[in-house]
Amino acid sequence: MNKKRVSDLFRLARKGQSLFFLLMAAIVFVSPSNALDRAGEYLPANISGMDQKKVISGEEAARIINRMHQGDVATYADYIAEYRSEAGSATYYLSLYDHPEQATKAMEDMARVMEEEEHGFSHLMQRVQNGKVFYMALGQSQAHYFFARNAELVWLAVDTEIAEQAIMEVLHGS
Repeated sequence: MNKKRVSDLFRLARKGQSLFFLLMAAIVFVSPSNALDRAGEYLPANISGMDQKKVISGEEAARIINRMHQGDVATYADYIAEYRSEAGSATYYLSLYDHPEQATKAMEDMARVMEEEEHGFSHLMQRVQNGKVFYMALGQSQAHYFFARNAELVWLAVDTEIAEQAIMEVLHGS
């Protein structure tokens, strides 16, 4: 939205047309298309030669994430992107938090739960690359990596043949 439109909205609100302002703000800031428009800010366009094919965001992404975890863990600022090429496929899950500490805590909680409970993944290990802590596990014929970056929690599920290349690219892109 350009600055003139924003200033026009504020001008209308000052004139006592607050209902109009609230309605316009809800349309602009809560619309699903706005979430998809913002996806480009957070999701890589490609990973290791795999092009982004599909993006899911908002409530639909939150439903998928909650169903996968069998609980209420989604932040409702969630994105799921699918990537494919001849070399393989990957899914990039992203949850945005208000503060970096929340994303780090969510990462650590996920690692703890994966260590303690039956979850369908094996070989969980903590790794460090250029000072960045991330976790790796194997499951469903893919390598799974997760890490916190600023206020983001990222989970990358990628075919094992291109897994190391993909995670290094994603980590270095951060």
